[in-house]
Amino acid sequence: MKERLQIHKKADSSAYSSEQSQFRAHLLTNHSQFGSNKPIVQTKVENHKFQQYQFEATKLQIQAKHGTITPEGQERLTVLQTKMNESLQQGKEHSSQFGHNLSKMAIKRADSVSIGEIQPKLTIGQSGDRYEQEADRVATSVVNQINRSPLQNQDAGVKNEQGKSEEILAVNNSADKKQKFLQEYSLAKTLVNGIDDTLPQDKILEQLFKSFVNIQFQYTMVSKSPETLLKGSPEGDCQTLARAFKKVAEEYFGIEKITIESIAKPFLSEAGATPYQGKKPNCDDGKRWFFQNHYWASWNGKIYDVLFLSNKRTEADMAKQVQPLTSMLMPEQEYYETEKGKIVYPIVNKYSTVEVSIFEKLKNFVNNLGRFFSNSMSGIINKIRSLFAQSGNNTSGFDSLMRELEHDKNNAAIANK
Repeated sequence: MKERLQIHKKADSSAYSSEQSQFRAHLLTNHSQFGSNKPIVQTKVENHKFQQYQFEATKLQIQAKHGTITPEGQERLTVLQTKMNESLQQGKEHSSQFGHNLSKMAIKRADSVSIGEIQPKLTIGQSGDRYEQEADRVATSVVNQINRSPLQNQDAGVKNEQGKSEEILAVNNSADKKQKFLQEYSLAKTLVNGIDDTLPQDKILEQLFKSFVNIQFQYTMVSKSPETLLKGSPEGDCQTLARAFKKVAEEYFGIEKITIESIAKPFLSEAGATPYQGKKPNCDDGKRWFFQNHYWASWNGKIYDVLFLSNKRTEADMAKQVQPLTSMLMPEQEYYETEKGKIVYPIVNKYSTVEVSIFEKLKNFVNNLGRFFSNSMSGIINKIRSLFAQSGNNTSGFDSLMRELEHDKNNAAIANK
């Protein structure tokens, strides 16, 4: 039968002091009787640890049976078997020395007993009473604390290794994807050459942006697909360049949310020459551009105008209409009127401009002369077209024509008199 120490509460502090002295004396007697035997909580801790050793060893034995155990697992199994043998041997020695199992004894230290737990009467406790339950609880708690840190470290190590494996796998997949991209698009090698892909995304985009000057691009004003450019045909227009920039940034460097923006209406621009080979500005003998539309890339609020390698929006003198107007005075009978008072008209594959004020004067003058020179109107119109074809900004030519027509008008009036 298991011994239990139970002491009923005293009413005053002097009684408590007396009983506490007796209690300490009793414990000293027990300690003398049991010699070097371990406290019961420690014994229960060892029992719990033995059970955990046995559980872990069983799993390893199953692995060994099926031939799936690792060298580390085999070494761990040997250590566990050794520890279990030592625990069993110690238990046998205790049983043979005292004739009973001390692991089932629960003795509370006197200095840990509170006033509320002191009772004057010593009794024999029953198996499974609250003292043995408390001993079981303490033993379990101790074992859990002993094993918690190694288990946590082991879990952290497993998670860390998993994280490293996933990171390595992601890097390998990224490298394979980049290699395939360069194999399919040979010109992309020139664009990404020397760019450190570990840099911040804005730095990568800026370097990619500037690298377009190295591909010997031909600006033909004719749109081509970005795939055609990247496969080795560096020609096209602003849309071709912007979409090629987006494709390399997203598919090679993995930078997302790049958008393509555009001006959809015709406009005049003072942007100047591009950094590429090909055509100079196509309007007014290389002084400015006339575009039917324009495209550029943007990311995180920043502009990447790849045609001009500029981070600024193109300043545009917008046309008032999308489709061209018509006039018999224009060389090709088509023209655009812009918001800033210019008339833009085509001459073969280029453009020229004239001030709206001059154009309106010519129209009014021709309309007025029509009543007097109906027979020679075609000749007058041809002279005007010839002047526009030479240069719309040749104001001296227009002034000369006006004087000539005015002179002819006066001569006609005199002849009629």
